[in-house]
Amino acid sequence: MSDAPSIFVFESHAGLMKQCLSVVEEAGYKPVPTTTAEEATAALEETTAAALLIANSAAGAELCQYVREFTTSRGPVLAMVDRSEQDPDETASRMGADGYLLRPFSAGTLQSVLSVARRISLLRERLAVLEKQLADMAPQMRSMTSAINSRTGFYQFEFIKDLLVVEVRRAKRYGYPLAILLVGLDPIPNRPELNDPVLQREITGGLAVAIAKSTRDIDIPIHYADDRILVFLPHTDLAGAEEVGKRIKRRIKRITYRGEGITAQLTASVGVAGISEGENLTFSKLIKDATTALRAAQLKGGDRVMKRVNRPAPL
Repeated sequence: MSDAPSIFVFESHAGLMKQCLSVVEEAGYKPVPTTTAEEATAALEETTAAALLIANSAAGAELCQYVREFTTSRGPVLAMVDRSEQDPDETASRMGADGYLLRPFSAGTLQSVLSVARRISLLRERLAVLEKQLADMAPQMRSMTSAINSRTGFYQFEFIKDLLVVEVRRAKRYGYPLAILLVGLDPIPNRPELNDPVLQREITGGLAVAIAKSTRDIDIPIHYADDRILVFLPHTDLAGAEEVGKRIKRRIKRITYRGEGITAQLTASVGVAGISEGENLTFSKLIKDATTALRAAQLKGGDRVMKRVNRPAPL
């Protein structure tokens, strides 16, 4: 038990504390019991807890606030709530907890709730990092209004590529996923007049709405070439990027081009590339991988999404 991860427990009622400690030990954790605010604040300074269980009370709510504002604890905070509570979600939210446990609870329930709460805490940490990164980038982005392509409303690649290189380096340093999409219009068979480069540039401007509606506010669409749009997806793994690519492809397929007596349904292919934790890819390699995937998609007939997966070299 000495090597087991610790769980902080705050409960002033002796009987309830005894029950809680028994469950915590049964679940394989080392309990750190506290019954008063003074004991609790002292224990929080000395203990790195995997989770904090705090009884629903006025003192418990104050302790939750103390944990958030005056400690560096990263473990999930769970409110211990009686089953008689009509709205345990609201109670936990009012206390400032990440979730709740309905009393009495078993060791299995404790393990399950802790697993979910840890995931929520991890997502919040990642969101905080992302928000800071976006805040750091905001002044640079505002100063780049002249770098917007007038036809697409997207950033022009030559003005923003240095920022993207830096973001790829951050992803490698901090170990979060990142992906890019390269969206290209498919050639229209039997209509050579629609494959004219000048007309392709005009049509590409119409892709902006389809792409904007398929991405998040934090994603960065970039006018990469005359007939190609690059979409930069921070904190997105390959599977997530592939889903975004499919949404974009479906929206583009709804577009019908009409002009000067010409009517044609548009389709596009999407090349996907990404960086996962531990990979040492560069931004230029990501671009190369996405380009290779896009060409492969169009070689197979177009109107499809393909991802480039970097496999280890054979021994």
